[in-house]
Amino acid sequence: MENRFLLRLSLAAALLAQSAGAAAGTIEGTVAFPGLFVPSMTVYAAEVDTSKVRTVLLARGQSSFTVDVPPGRYVIFLAPNEPGAPDIYGAFTQYSRCAPRDVDGKCEDHSLITLAMTARGARSTVSIDDWYLTDDVVEQINRIRGAAAGGAGRFNSQPLGAPRFSEYPSAPFEGSAAPKIDFNGGEFSDADRASIQQSLSEGPNFAGHVTAVLAGCGTACARLVLVDWMNGRLQTPAAVAEIRGKLPCREEDAVLFRRDSRLLSVTRLRDAAVVTQYYVWNQGNAALLPSGEYQRTPQAFCAVAAR
Repeated sequence: MENRFLLRLSLAAALLAQSAGAAAGTIEGTVAFPGLFVPSMTVYAAEVDTSKVRTVLLARGQSSFTVDVPPGRYVIFLAPNEPGAPDIYGAFTQYSRCAPRDVDGKCEDHSLITLAMTARGARSTVSIDDWYLTDDVVEQINRIRGAAAGGAGRFNSQPLGAPRFSEYPSAPFEGSAAPKIDFNGGEFSDADRASIQQSLSEGPNFAGHVTAVLAGCGTACARLVLVDWMNGRLQTPAAVAEIRGKLPCREEDAVLFRRDSRLLSVTRLRDAAVVTQYYVWNQGNAALLPSGEYQRTPQAFCAVAAR
C-alpha cells in the first residue's frame, strides 16, 4: 500500500487495543467557564510519570466530558481552541476543592491536583473552574503541552486540540470475503478499478470494515473512495471528492486513517495556508461527518518533519 496511508493494523492488534481500553479508568469532569459563552475547548489528561497526554475535544457550549485512561497519575487542564476565545488555561487545582467551602477568601492555592487512577474501572470526578492560575502553574502546563507536541511519530504531529485517532475506536471486523463491487459504468478508469480491487484484496484498512483508497480525478488531483465491507457499497464523499495540489512537505500525510479508528484526516493547501480537515465515520448512516478543521502556516506544518 502507498506510504501515504497508515499501516493496516491486524485483528489481533485491534483486540489488544480493546483489551487495554477495558482496563482503563474514567475521569469525569464539568467545566465552569468564566465568560458569557463556553467556547470549543480541549481537555488534557497528562500522565505525570510518563508525560503521555490524552485529549478530548469539547464542542462549543459543551460543559461536561469523560476521559478514559489506563492506571497512572494524572493532572487535568483545558484550553479554548476557538478563534477569538481567551488565551487562558483552566485546570483542576487545590482551589477547585477549596472554593466551594470558602467563606473568607482564603482559597489561594492554584497548584494542580494529581489524580491517582490505580484500579480497573476506577472513576474520578473533577471540576474545571480555576481560571486564575499562577505563572508557575501556567509554565508547568506549557511544558506538558510542548512535550506532547514534540513527541516522535507522524501521528503525534497533529495540532494540539485536534481529534486523535485513539479517541474514535472501531470494532474489529470478522468478515473474510471481499465484497463484490459494481463500478457503475465509466466513472472509474481501468487503473483506478485495478487499484481499488488490489486494496480490497488486502482487507479493510479504515473504521474496522471499510477500505479507503485514492483514485484519480485529473491532473494533480485525487479523490477518496470508500468501500463498505458490510454491504459492498462504494462511495466517493463529496467533501473529499477533489484533493488537489501537493503539500510543501510530508506529502504522505495528505490522507491519514487507521483500521482501528473511525477518524480520517485530509491535509491540503488553501491559499497560503496548510489546512487539515478531520472526518469521523458514522456507522449509523455509513457516511463521513466533519469533525474539525485546523489551519497552519507551511512553516509550522513543515517544522514537524524537521524534528
